[in-house]
Amino acid sequence: MVIEQMDELARCAEAVAVLAEHRDIEPVHVSKVKHDRQIRKVLDSIVRLYTRLMWTSYFSNAACQEGARVHRDHIVPVRVLVDRMIMNPFETSDILGAVVLAEITPEEHKRLGGIWKDHEDVYAVMLRCPPDELVDLGLKRYVRSGVEVHGVVF
Repeated sequence: MVIEQMDELARCAEAVAVLAEHRDIEPVHVSKVKHDRQIRKVLDSIVRLYTRLMWTSYFSNAACQEGARVHRDHIVPVRVLVDRMIMNPFETSDILGAVVLAEITPEEHKRLGGIWKDHEDVYAVMLRCPPDELVDLGLKRYVRSGVEVHGVVF
């Protein structure tokens, strides 16, 4: 059932992304984004619905402490996922494959900072790299910010 829901959301995301009119996206602060704003909101919502179907793949030691408050963070920020789907709607399924989550504390989440403000260079590369490199690039934010995460072993 979950796979069918994920497939349906991927089809929805592709259908919405095709409607975008501005595909030449450059790394800028979110306040400077002027194009396809409503489409971005819909894609953001689809990514967040998709996220609810995903399990957590990474965790920090602090998030594993008894009583710790935990945030689920997108390794590849939602902003990047939305940008990439708009840039090439026909890569949507591959882009959604980069929806990978980490459980971290609110303090660690704050340390990560913003994709534009604190990781502009990584953001620029994420806009141009093959989809299968997105997660590794996203993990660079954690290393830079001193937030150590470990992969879940199944």
